[in-house]
Amino acid sequence: MDYTIKAEPRGSKPNPRMLRRQGRIPGVLYGHEINQPIAVNAKELERLLARITRSSRITVELDGKKLPAFIKEIQYDPLTDRVIHIDLYHPAPDRPVTVEVPIRLRGEAKGRKEGGVLQVLRDVVKVQGAMEQIPEVIEIDVTELGIGQAVHVNELKLEGVRVLTPGEATLVTVVAPRKEEAVVAAVPGVEGAAVPGAGAAPGVAPAAPAAPAAPAEPSEKGKEKAKK
Repeated sequence: MDYTIKAEPRGSKPNPRMLRRQGRIPGVLYGHEINQPIAVNAKELERLLARITRSSRITVELDGKKLPAFIKEIQYDPLTDRVIHIDLYHPAPDRPVTVEVPIRLRGEAKGRKEGGVLQVLRDVVKVQGAMEQIPEVIEIDVTELGIGQAVHVNELKLEGVRVLTPGEATLVTVVAPRKEEAVVAAVPGVEGAAVPGAGAAPGVAPAAPAAPAAPAEPSEKGKEKAKK
């Protein structure tokens, strides 16, 4: 799928804060034979980000040129969660690029229907290849995944790219549900010690017996009487 965004060169004026007030987002386009501060329309960028993944290839229209690029970094406002700056990377056409491709699960795991818990241990896979070969997303069908089973990186079938994430790394697995069991130990020789089934709350260990109180320090009057 083709994604395009228009950008304009940005100088020192207006400053980034003023640009954002004008509905534009400051950024930079850098890489092969370019290092250009830019500004993009905030609404156009918002629509673009809603459609792409972190590994999508974008065409940046700048000064009459169309430059392929990948999003390298996005900065967000910590209060509003809105984009305040974006970095775009334009790779050399004859060199491979290294990108983290997100994974997307398809189907409902068989083990989940049996009461298991589906866990995603890695949500991206790092790959390297020509920019035209980089996938936007890696889909994993988990329909036949039962309890105790997992999908590893070396089980993926990716063409045209080199996988850099270790092959033995687990991406997704289905684990058995955790069962809470009461662990209550009887304390021999102590009257009233808790025993299993004697009213102790499940999963809660019995309180340890209180330590004997330290002897009180004698008062000054007590010390005088003792001398007499």
